Amino acid sequence: MSRGILVYDHFNQEWRVWIRQKPYWVVQGDTFDLRIQNRYYRVLMEKDLDWFIRLDRDLVFVLHTHEVYKIKVNIEDCLPVDTPY
Repeated sequence: MSRGILVYDHFNQEWRVWIRQKPYWVVQGDTFDLRIQNRYYRVLMEKDLDWFIRLDRDLVFVLHTHEVYKIKVNIEDCLPVDTPY
């Protein structure tokens, strides 16, 4: 697991994971560990009208576009933003 941050790209209006100064795509259905009060929780990234994460199948947390979230993610599951299609 690699540590990184989850930030909103206001220009492209999409979320990005940054690991070692390199951006990675974030899509609906991605899973990662989100840090909340010094503990990491496994979450699922989803989108309805807003982007949100789901904890423990029942708890939903709407992501705020001006916040920076600390995460842990398996870097092998991430696709760099500069990867050609």
